[in-house]
Amino acid sequence: MRPCENRVTSTASLSSPIPPFRLIHVMKSTSTLLIAIVLLLFSFHFTHAQDDSKSVKKLILPGESFLLEGHPAFILWPEKEKRREPQPWVLYAPTLPAYPDQHEKWMHQQFLDAGIAVAGIDVGEAYGNPESQTANSALYTELTEKRGFAKKPCLLGRSRGGLWVSSWAIRNTDKVAGIAGIYPVYDLRTYPGLKRAAPAYGLTPEQLEKSLNENNPISQVDRLAKARIPVYIIHGDEDSVVPLKQNSAALADAYHTAGSDEALDLVVPKGQGHNFWPGFFHCQSLVNFTIDRARAGAGMKPVNRKGLPSTENVVVYRDLEYGQADGKPLLLDMFYPTNQSKPVPVVVWVHGGGWKGGTKDRCPAAWLAEHGYAVASIDYRLLDQAQWPAQINDCRTAIRWLRANAKEFQLDADHIGAWGGSAGGHLAALLGTLDAPIDEQLPCRVQAVCDWYGPSDLLTMPPNVVGNGRTAEDVAKSNGARLLGGPVRDLPDLAKQASAFYQVSVDDPPFLIMHGSKDPSVPLEQSRKLHEKLTEAGVSSTFRIVDGAGHGGKEFQTPEMRQIILDFFDTHLKPGQ
Repeated sequence: MRPCENRVTSTASLSSPIPPFRLIHVMKSTSTLLIAIVLLLFSFHFTHAQDDSKSVKKLILPGESFLLEGHPAFILWPEKEKRREPQPWVLYAPTLPAYPDQHEKWMHQQFLDAGIAVAGIDVGEAYGNPESQTANSALYTELTEKRGFAKKPCLLGRSRGGLWVSSWAIRNTDKVAGIAGIYPVYDLRTYPGLKRAAPAYGLTPEQLEKSLNENNPISQVDRLAKARIPVYIIHGDEDSVVPLKQNSAALADAYHTAGSDEALDLVVPKGQGHNFWPGFFHCQSLVNFTIDRARAGAGMKPVNRKGLPSTENVVVYRDLEYGQADGKPLLLDMFYPTNQSKPVPVVVWVHGGGWKGGTKDRCPAAWLAEHGYAVASIDYRLLDQAQWPAQINDCRTAIRWLRANAKEFQLDADHIGAWGGSAGGHLAALLGTLDAPIDEQLPCRVQAVCDWYGPSDLLTMPPNVVGNGRTAEDVAKSNGARLLGGPVRDLPDLAKQASAFYQVSVDDPPFLIMHGSKDPSVPLEQSRKLHEKLTEAGVSSTFRIVDGAGHGGKEFQTPEMRQIILDFFDTHLKPGQ
């Protein structure tokens, strides 16, 4: 029977006998006997309540910790309604007093949200020695035979945790659904080095060196490759603590030699070392791999992620914090091409939803990552959080963050485009037209704008104008009124500030404007007049009417439409290519 969430137990306390001193008195009467029994039960309950209150291990997320054969162990549990039988799970390493840590919290939360449990056992600085392998086997047996866990977990090793999981996997290839790694160690000689590792093996450095064929994982990873165990690793190319070449790249070489290339994905962020770069711990691609392999180990199908770019040439970083507003994080997702050797241009996707809904989680622009672009899909404050100009300020903050972190993510800070639909098109157009603050330290202007059916003039948008059946009361409740904080007609100056049509100037970037001929929400005239205003100002603007399309829809995602968009961004964000 599976234990309750947040329960802290100790197998030692549960198996300990009742202390004999409680039974040595000879009971001389029934009343004395009853009192003794009550005291005995109270003492038993109190002792176990104390034991249960002692946390064997501090956890970063809800779960339980317990002792297993004298070693601290833990399970991070999904919510009860998300648990399964058998329970898919991740075997994590290194489990140490400080690990898993706060840097990994987001990642482990994704596992739990997907119904995947996470478990590990602490054997100290074992560096994959036989004791750690025995302990992992004990945990495996405890979970699979007594707690209903699946027979094949996905293994996840961070840094020296790679030694833990690979050593166990090499000897248990039939029990492994997959292996994920964050700059993992596979070669003892690189980290911690033979001198530091030898005591964990009960050997001298010289003896350990002679036994490397048996004890060094990298010497035996051909077993993993021949078993075609799926692997996903993210490892920086400037890691001086755990060198890429001798560890993850060497594992990739073994897979290549065995003809198992398709079973291994190695993502190498340029310029990254052994650090807390958020891309390592917010790598959605690694998370997706781990979830799918854990599900496969439980006999479940992979999660359907229809519409996302292929994982072969794109890595996804999710929930990156680009700023804060009112004490809450502002987040973006980044789709990054892995087959690039130099910094790449960026396209920022701004979602629609009438400024009151929508989310970065659905990104129609993600396919551009397969064509050499980093795509940043951003969230911004909605109307239930803030009024104008919070929305455009958040978009500008995202642009500045991308420029400030261009080196970290290998972005071309000089070539950033904006693309959005509906309310997102409105904001994207303003990123291209609205004058930037005079005192800004990092520029927030963009070099190209793709505007999908965005309102360009709030003063003339039908929901903001009395007539055609709309009363003053209706107009006062429009999305535009909610955005500005009052009826749009009563706030003409603010409405013009929030309308790209009134902000056009000769120094604006090139525009591609696309609008459905049958749009029932934003009149076609909104895009036509913006195009004409840009052209009059001498700004390059292309206006494309999508015949038969409404307010968005499949007509905007055809191969022809995508090619038009790709050609536009290639022309203006990839000069000379």
